[in-house]
Amino acid sequence: MPEVTVRKVISLEEMIETVTERIQNEIKTSFSRLSGHTGKSNDPETKIRIIVGFLAMLELVKQGIIMVEQQKNFQDINIEANAINK
Repeated sequence: MPEVTVRKVISLEEMIETVTERIQNEIKTSFSRLSGHTGKSNDPETKIRIIVGFLAMLELVKQGIIMVEQQKNFQDINIEANAINK
């Protein structure tokens, strides 16, 4: 049988915890800092981390824990703890 390599991928729940902890410690951050995205990358793990990070961010916005703002299309997204939850 052929060998298969299994890599651990971060779960949405883990990323939500990570984002929540970072926001509690930093109050403000950017999506690029949060996801570790520094530019173009073809690494599949980096792409997955960015996608899961974005989904986590959307869930936290839905829950009212964070607020996000993007000045223009394709610019970085600024993330801030919601004033109610500070």
